[in-house]
Amino acid sequence: MKSLLNLSSFLWLLLSGIPVPLVLVSARGSRVNAAACTKSFTSSPSCLQSRVPSHKRATSHTIPAAVVVPPVLRNLARGSILKCLADLTGGLPLEVWKSSVVLENIRHNNNHRESTHTSPKSSIAILRSLLRDQGLSTLWSGLTPRMIEGLFSGGVLLASKELIHVVLSDYVSPMVLNRVGMSLPPSTIGFLSGAGGGMAQALVMGPTSLVVTACVVASQKEDGEALSALRVAQGVVRERGIRGLYAGAPAVAVRQATNWASRQGFTEWVRPRIPLAGVTGELVAGCIGGVLSAWNTPFEVARIESQSKVMGENTSLGDDGESRSLFATMNDIIQERGVGGLYVGLIPRAAQACYQTLFLVCVPRLLS
Repeated sequence: MKSLLNLSSFLWLLLSGIPVPLVLVSARGSRVNAAACTKSFTSSPSCLQSRVPSHKRATSHTIPAAVVVPPVLRNLARGSILKCLADLTGGLPLEVWKSSVVLENIRHNNNHRESTHTSPKSSIAILRSLLRDQGLSTLWSGLTPRMIEGLFSGGVLLASKELIHVVLSDYVSPMVLNRVGMSLPPSTIGFLSGAGGGMAQALVMGPTSLVVTACVVASQKEDGEALSALRVAQGVVRERGIRGLYAGAPAVAVRQATNWASRQGFTEWVRPRIPLAGVTGELVAGCIGGVLSAWNTPFEVARIESQSKVMGENTSLGDDGESRSLFATMNDIIQERGVGGLYVGLIPRAAQACYQTLFLVCVPRLLS
């Protein structure tokens, strides 16, 4: 129990940016409560040493009183923890709901190609069907690959996004101000840093998003059995090689770049324009920015279409099973289902965008 409390304290200090205190252990095993020195560490780094009697000090076996975590490492840890928390508490259920809506629309279009009198189920109706037919647990389909993705993609996203933000605001913006007499607006810095972070995140999201989509596809087949993440990955590699894991990767890259450019940029743009301040203002700005970022839903629909096709879903994009370019896929969707087909699942998409913006844009800012 004590170890668990120590671990939770360490993670909280890591997230909050406070210098992480270490317990000072002497050669004779005496301990000092380092937490008492955390507040005074910046002014007196040696406070732990001063609390140990001189005859019990053992300089050769002394652990440093505290470790100041570098910003990049702190953001890597923050991003990983926050992304996993976001997915575990609501992000993954919203992802499964959104993917189910798009897949239902694909199936409906294929099964009623000649009919003009039927329409696919609404997003709310599909959510009710999922809960009624398969239970609440189906909303966490693909949890294992999602957590693995979160450990890497969340850290990569936040570390790269914050690093680009610092470079632009502290170096590029003053340089532009000196040369043209005009600094970069916060919203522009937000759009650029978000785009850079999203592109970096896409490097690790391709395979895991494919596996999650495959698990959703399998869970919705009437006679299909549940697939494990490992089994899905092994099947793709065996049939298509490593490249098969990156089916729909262009759509993932464009989606992530526009995702976080919009979420960060719109939040920065909205923040000074709402009559709220503090935590409430930050959360409201994040919600608005997240909802506005759902404009790029067509890229997400194209991604699901491409990846469901690779996993054997009978889509309308041909029978050869080969990956197609992002815009070719979007063009086929328009021809088959009209422009509205690109905005299927907009409601769960907007809800998911709002939720993730709160965790990975607002919370890091509040912690800083």
